[in-house]
Amino acid sequence: MSDLRKDPTRSQWVLVRPRGAVGPEGAECPFCPGNESATPPEIAAYRKEGSAPNSPGWQVRVIPEADPYFRVEWDLVREGVGMYDKITPRGASELIIESPSHEDTLATMGPDQLERVLWMYRDRLVDLKRDTKIRDILITRRHRKPGSRLTHPYSRVTAIPVIFDDLRRELWESQDYYQYKHRCLFCDILRQELSDDERVVRLTPFFLLVIPYAARSPFETWVLPRQHACAYETLSPEIAADLARLLTGYFGALVTGLGNPSFELSLHTAPNLHSKILQGEWATISDDYHWHFEIVIQPERANRLGGIFINEVPPDEAARRLREAWQ
Repeated sequence: MSDLRKDPTRSQWVLVRPRGAVGPEGAECPFCPGNESATPPEIAAYRKEGSAPNSPGWQVRVIPEADPYFRVEWDLVREGVGMYDKITPRGASELIIESPSHEDTLATMGPDQLERVLWMYRDRLVDLKRDTKIRDILITRRHRKPGSRLTHPYSRVTAIPVIFDDLRRELWESQDYYQYKHRCLFCDILRQELSDDERVVRLTPFFLLVIPYAARSPFETWVLPRQHACAYETLSPEIAADLARLLTGYFGALVTGLGNPSFELSLHTAPNLHSKILQGEWATISDDYHWHFEIVIQPERANRLGGIFINEVPPDEAARRLREAWQ
């Protein structure tokens, strides 16, 4: 049985689980239309009118992972093991198959299809947050991950009974900043970056795409909504369309300017506000937190020394090169 164990020296959670079975090898991609029987039954899908579940005719399809880290079927049990804390890994592990086309990428699928993917992100967050035993949900997208066997475009949704460590630190910093200045940290970053204008890559009616001031690695990029909101689920059709056009241009610039590098996109959004453990938890989150995307280029090459990231490309230079590559 897998379990989540807390390291008391770092206040970090570790998932301890037996090594999962490797999926079946085969010439055919299980995510391509016509191979729906090779995957677990779908959870949700956008389909052409008249097409049946678990058959061709879908535009975006969501399935459970075959060997999930977190399972909704498990009971949520919190227990102490002497001085240590342990929780069962109740949650969800899902894959969002982004396109019927095996060769699609975020740079080639087009704004309309990417908008469907972004909207499915929202749908999965809304659905999973109805479960009060789920505290946090992370949506990530890897491109050209070294060693990956599956190349069909997909995103991963991971829902867990605790707060992800990275988000917890970000929530604390945002809350501390708000308590001191009574302003949103990310709204202030928006104003600062627009004023400096050195690291801005693209500005749209609803978003700022920027290389952060202290980028942890070359070409790390943030996509910040210009309108304050703590949760991605507030996405509207107008904002989703603007975001899809922006991301299509950005991923195209990565191809033309950087030679189609590997990357990891992650959605940073508020945790499940219906799931509270401490009284007064998330009391100011609607004011102090700001959802956004973070994109790390070639995460497998991240350079660190004693926990300090080392970035060999100055952020203003990275922004200039991306601006020049934008078509």
